[in-house]
Formats: sequence, C-alpha cells, structure tokens
Amino acid sequence: MTILLQGTKFKKYLMPLLFPLLLAGCTNLFGSNFSETLKSDANASSDFYMNKISQTPEIEDQQTYKLLAARVLVTENKVAQAEALLAELTELTPEQLLDKSLIDAQISAVKSQNDKAGMQLSTINLNLLSPSQKARYYDVAARVAENKNQLIDAVKARIQIDSLLTDVQKKQENIDRTWALLRKTNKTTVNTLSVDGDVALGGWLALIKAYNDNLNQPAQLSQALQNWKNAYPTHSATYLFPTELKGLLNFQQTQVNKVALLLPLSGDAQLIGNTVKSGFDSARGENNSDIQVDVIDTMSNDIPSAIEQAKQAGARAIVGPLLKNNVDVVLNNPASVQGLNVLALNSTANARAVAQLCYYGLAPEDEAESAADKMWNDHIRAPLVIVPQTDLGQRTANAFNVRWQQLSGTDANIRFYNQAQDIALTLEEGASKTAQAMYIVALSEQLAEIKSVIDNVNPNLKLYASSRVNSSNNTPEYVLQMNGLQFSDIPFFKETDSAQYKKIEAQTNGDYSLMRLYAMGADAWLLINNFNELRQVPGYSISGLTGKLSAGPNCNVERDMTWFQYQDGSITTIKN
Repeated sequence: MTILLQGTKFKKYLMPLLFPLLLAGCTNLFGSNFSETLKSDANASSDFYMNKISQTPEIEDQQTYKLLAARVLVTENKVAQAEALLAELTELTPEQLLDKSLIDAQISAVKSQNDKAGMQLSTINLNLLSPSQKARYYDVAARVAENKNQLIDAVKARIQIDSLLTDVQKKQENIDRTWALLRKTNKTTVNTLSVDGDVALGGWLALIKAYNDNLNQPAQLSQALQNWKNAYPTHSATYLFPTELKGLLNFQQTQVNKVALLLPLSGDAQLIGNTVKSGFDSARGENNSDIQVDVIDTMSNDIPSAIEQAKQAGARAIVGPLLKNNVDVVLNNPASVQGLNVLALNSTANARAVAQLCYYGLAPEDEAESAADKMWNDHIRAPLVIVPQTDLGQRTANAFNVRWQQLSGTDANIRFYNQAQDIALTLEEGASKTAQAMYIVALSEQLAEIKSVIDNVNPNLKLYASSRVNSSNNTPEYVLQMNGLQFSDIPFFKETDSAQYKKIEAQTNGDYSLMRLYAMGADAWLLINNFNELRQVPGYSISGLTGKLSAGPNCNVERDMTWFQYQDGSITTIKN
C-alpha cells in the first residue's frame, strides 16, 4: 500500500512536469507534418487562419497559416490583403514554396494578368501536387482561359477539376460553372468542335447541343434533357445535373384560361392605363385568342379588392398593377397572390424574388446597362455619365456603374445635374477632357443646350443618350444639330414603314411616349402567355416590340435595346 501510494504520488508530481515536455514534443511532431495541411482544401475563413497565426509559436507553422489565409483571402476578393500576407513570407520549405506558387498564379489570374499566370503555372511540377492542389492548378488554368474568352479550353480545365473533386457540393459548383461556360460558347463552335475521344467533353457538348436546339420549344427541351441523361448514364452531370437545368426535367408549358388586367383606367393615370390596355388588347386580337380577360380599374378598386375580385372570377394570371405604390401593396402581402402568375407592370425599390411573380416595365436600368455594353463594345474605356439629380438619374447611374464594374473592374465617372447649366459648368471645368465618350440622360431641349457646350469644349467626344432624347416633337434642325449622337430606344421604332407602326402611330397621335406604352401593353400579352417558359427556362427570350425580353434576377424582365443614330438629318438603325 505504501509503495502504491508512493507510486501514485510519483505520478501525481511527475506528470505536471512531463506534460509540457510531452505537449512540446507533440507540437513539434504535429508541426513537422503541418505543412501537409497545404495539400488539402482550406475550408475555414480567412479570419480563422489569421487568428491561428498569432496563436502559433512555431515560425514554420505560422508560415503555413499565412499561406492558408492568403489562399482564402483571394477567394474572398481580398487580393491586396493576400498579397501583403505573402510578402511577409521568408525561408519557406519546399512544400510551402510549391503552395505559394499556386497562390501567386491564382492572384495573377484574378487580376487578369493572363500571361503572367500562364508562366507561373508552367513552372509548377504537376507530379508534386496533391489532388486538391491539382484542382486549384486547373482552376487557375480555367480562369485564364475564360479571361481570354477561350471558353472551350476553360471547359476542358473544369473537366480536369471534376475528376479530382470528391466533395459533392464542390463538384456541383464546378459542374454549374462548366455549364455556364458552355452557355456562353458560340453555337457554331459547339457544333463544329472535335472531341478527339474525350468522353467527358463529348457528353458536355451533347448536353449544350440538346439545350441550344430545343431552347425555343421548352416542352421538347425537357424531353431532350431526359434523353441526354439516358444516353450518358455515367457522366458527372447526369447524377449532379446543372442546377440551372434541374427544374426543366418536369417543365409544364404555360396554360392561360383567364387573365385579370389591373390598370388605372380613371383619374390622373387614365391615359397611361388605357394606352397599355390598347396594346394588350391589340396583341390578344392579333393572336385570335379566346382567353378571357377581366379588366379591373385600380383607381376605383384598391389592390386587395382587385386581387380578390380576380380570384373570384377564376383568373389564374394577373397582369399589373402598373403604378409603383400598387406594386408595393402586392409585395407587402405576397400571400394574397399565392398560386397566381403575376406580371407586375412596374418595379420598385422593394422588388425581390417572389414565387410566380415577375416585374416588367420600361425601366431606365435596361437602357443604362445597354449603354454600358454599347460603349464597352465600341472600345470606350473612359466614359463620363451625366444624369439628373432625381430618382430616375440615381437608378440610371447605379445600373450603369454596376454593369461598368462587371465589364472593366472600375467605377464609371458619374456626374449629377439639376439644370442643363450645371452640365455646362461641369464640362467647362474640365470633366470631359479625360473622357472618351459621354452617356447623357436628358430631354431633347436640355440636350440641345448641352450639345452646344460640348461642341465648344470637346468636339471629338462621342455622345450616347437614352430614349428621352427621341421625341416626336424634335425638329429637323434638332436632328441636324445632334449629328453623330447615338441613342437607345425600343426596336419598334425601326419599323416605321410597317402597317403595325402606322396603326399604333394613328392610335397614339404619334406621341412616342404613348407608343412605347402601347408596345409595352402588347408585350405584356406575350409575357403572360409564356410565363412558365420565362421563369423556368434559362436563356429563354421573346422578341417583342419593346426589345428582346428575358428574365433576369428576381424575374425582372430585361430588355435588349436597339441603338439608333442621328445621321445627316435622319435617324438610322445601328446594326449590332
């Protein structure tokens, strides 16, 4: 017993002394293998790894944590922080140097330094990489190829990544990115590409062909996709189908029996509502449709009552409301339209994703995004954007800037004005000297004054404008003064010789604002009759009077605009 007590006491007193030594030994043991962590995915946040740096005594382990943090910082779009962290690294082990080379290449690719990224990849020995590191290697290769618009090369790199991934979520993300690349690939390229025995690539090309060939017949597309799955049972995309396409396997065509049209048909907005209704009725008549339409005046009925009235009458689809405040009433109580297809004829700041609801209207955002695309494609890299200090101007500026950031990675130079004289002052102070071109949102009479200033300050400045400059009241002198200016508008205005144009022109007394509303009403008919296709079929579009219509985020109907130019006293259509 005494001996046992002594033994117990010995352990009791000795273990506190030995434990730090054992722990230190374990730390060194783990530390010697800790660089192996670099061969695996970094699944934690950058903050987690940054905290570990300060908590870790071993220099080598700190370096490893810095590499892990830098890797994640790049994926979090914190490239400058990642570069700063990498700059702190010294005396790296071979394993650490290898992983750093991958991060360096990743940063170059993110910054679109494609040649540099390619050179950095070429120095890496693939045989030394773990499967996780190889996946990162090919991810850089895919990004570089995509940067260069070499989309099939990017697809091939992503196929390599797929073979290296084991995590289901990451495989699904990679499959979705592969599919997105194929969606952007030119159809001729897809149809003529040789796969040279590459089974995985052959399966992907067969999938995008099935999609492209049947896009305008969604019911057939659903069957074509199922046929593809049957033909390629072992393909990765068969058991992890592209997320964008999953809903199409059970696609149901739009079936409309009765529509409720909710418009302001009395009071101050009567002219607007009646013009939209005329366009809607005209399109319905041209299609010889026997679909019943119940028209409800939202000026004499509040929105909850109008919706309830539509339900009681058996309508399964609603077009409207038109006024913003009424759209907000629907958004504040989305349960009231549950089970109905709703095409709201406006959007508001409260717009969000609501089941079976889409937003459509003549939004200034469509024109702003189109202007950014047009200027970029015209090789403009330094645009000056002039918009009014109003809600319209703010929405236009925001939309243009978001699109410009996507295209160039930089902000656009945006200036606001209250009166035309403000613009003159801005230009005279030198804002236009560094600009290659200007996008203007202004009325015709304002633009005439602005153009005079521009001709004096910077006559070589290319000018772009919104549809607000295109008015039926413009004089021949105005058209001559605007020579060279390009503007966006609905494509319907290029059909001036058509019987439909002359009919609408007569019904609206040639007022361009009313003609646009009439065209909007006609397109609302098309959209509600293709509602499921619009919501569920990615890439599905409808050619309407107001543009090529497709569903964007939150089912906001986007319009591809047509561009016109004042040229030698007349208006010409610019071919895209």
